[in-house]
Amino acid sequence: MATIAPDALDMVWHGEVAVGDGIVPIAMAGEGPPLILLHGWTLDWRMWLPQVAELSRSHLLVMPDRRGFGRSTAPPDLAREADDIHAIASFFGFERFALLGLSQGAAIALDYAHRHAERLTSLIVSGAPLPTLVERDEELDLAQYEAWAAAGTWEQMRSDWMRHPLMQCSNAQVAALLEQIVAGYDGRDLLAPSVLPGVPKEVLAHLSTPCLALTGTGDSPWRRACAKALAGTVPRGSHCEVDAAGHLANCDNPAAFNAIVRDFLNKCGA
Repeated sequence: MATIAPDALDMVWHGEVAVGDGIVPIAMAGEGPPLILLHGWTLDWRMWLPQVAELSRSHLLVMPDRRGFGRSTAPPDLAREADDIHAIASFFGFERFALLGLSQGAAIALDYAHRHAERLTSLIVSGAPLPTLVERDEELDLAQYEAWAAAGTWEQMRSDWMRHPLMQCSNAQVAALLEQIVAGYDGRDLLAPSVLPGVPKEVLAHLSTPCLALTGTGDSPWRRACAKALAGTVPRGSHCEVDAAGHLANCDNPAAFNAIVRDFLNKCGA
């Protein structure tokens, strides 16, 4: 099973984009059509290291630390993240680009597609939470995490989150990386929570962008149901599951995840 290429970090260079109320750091790799990748909750751009060597062969990968995470100085605000993507694309002069998001990053990607579908060549969402399509059926006690954050009991919060089913990773090398990333998570978004309204079903039913809805075969039943519902709602939607992978499918089975993403992008001419 492919993990992280030994020279993956050497392939990456760094920049930053001003987004009005702070800076969003950007990691980049490769050349070709642009692909912006949005990481999940408590993580940062490094969760995409298992994708760098393979996907950078055909695409320019643009991997921001989303506001409120990693080295970003922009304060957390889920409702502003679509504007951040727009600012990133405009800064680099991308007229059109592909967009890939995982988990909370997938919800942000869908919000951007709702607002700016004309800018996207294709959209890939992995493990997206979609309560507007499927009634939520998943245990995620954000109130408890917010309470731990308010009390400053970060070790307890991080330890509990790393044991959560959504964070399990059977790939030992990548699991160590995830633990390192979460160890640096400072909970800014828990101390200043924000809300991202879900994209209504009737809006998704008119989304013109080619959309691939992904999950791992071992993702939660609710996330898997969300992916199937999304693929059945979006006019140009398709659905695929990554074998031998949980919620963090890109980390659990990078080889299969990368092949699926690459094939979809090629099919879309993105």
